[in-house]
Amino acid sequence: MKKLMAFTVLSLATSGAFAATVVGGSSSDYVKARESNLMANGTAGIAMPTTATGTVNEQFAVSFKAGPIAQTDKVLSGYGTTLAQLRNPQTNVVTSETWKNKVAYNTEVYAYRQIAEPTANFPQFGGEVIAKVSGSEVYFGEWAPVKSGTQPANSTDLNLSHANRTVWFSGENPTTSMPTLVNAKYNVVGVNKYNPGTAAGITSGVLTANYGSGSGTLAGSVGSLSFNGTTIASNGSFSRGSVIKGQFYGANAEALAGIYTSGTTKVAFGGAKQ
Repeated sequence: MKKLMAFTVLSLATSGAFAATVVGGSSSDYVKARESNLMANGTAGIAMPTTATGTVNEQFAVSFKAGPIAQTDKVLSGYGTTLAQLRNPQTNVVTSETWKNKVAYNTEVYAYRQIAEPTANFPQFGGEVIAKVSGSEVYFGEWAPVKSGTQPANSTDLNLSHANRTVWFSGENPTTSMPTLVNAKYNVVGVNKYNPGTAAGITSGVLTANYGSGSGTLAGSVGSLSFNGTTIASNGSFSRGSVIKGQFYGANAEALAGIYTSGTTKVAFGGAKQ
C-alpha cells in the first residue's frame, strides 16, 4: 500500500465562526453529536472520550470540517486507499494514520487510526470513520475505542470489531418543520465496519419519503436493511422503534442521516435528495 507522510498537529485553537444548530445521535455513551468547540466553534462535530478507557467527554467536541477532515485534505489530494501519516511537528511522533475515499453518490469517507497519544483534551479512538453527505454539512460514521499495547504502523485495523463500537450522525441546519414530500427519493450510503484499505463496509440504496398533514413515512432499503415502517415526525426526525433513528436536514429536507441498530447490527447512514 502506498504511504504518504506529513507533519501536522491539532491545537485547541477555535475560531469565531457563526454557531450552527447541530442535531444528531449515537448508539452509545461513547459518542455524542454536538456543536464543536475545538478547531472551530459551532460547526457539526462529535464529542468522544478524552481518556483511553473513558466514555464521552462532552466538554470537548472537534469540528469535522476544520479538524480531522482539514488535516486529511492537507496530505491527501486524491481519493483511494492510499495511507497518510500525521505527525506532531514538535515531537516527530506519528499520532495517527488517515485515508480519504469517495464512494456511492459522491459521498466522501474519511478514516483515522490512532497510533500515539493525542494532544490533551482531544479524542481517544482506535478508529474513527467520518462520511460526509454530498452538498451538505451532514455527517455520519463510526467510532471504536483505543486498542491496547503498542500500535504498528501501516495497518488498516481500526478496531471496529470491538463490542463498544459506536455508530453516530451529526449535522447542521436540521429540518424543524417538515415540508410536503411526495415520493421524494434519497440516495443513501451506509457505513458498517469500514475497511480503509479496500473500501469494504459500504452499502447504498434509495429511500422514499412521503410527508403531509403532520405525518409521513420513509421506506426502501440500504444494502440489506429495510426502512419500511419508519415514520417521519413534524420536527424533521424519523424513527422505527429503537431500530432506526434519524433526522432530515435543510429547510426543504434536502438531506438525511441516522443510525440503524438491531442486536449486533449497527450501521450509520446518510444521503441527499435526488
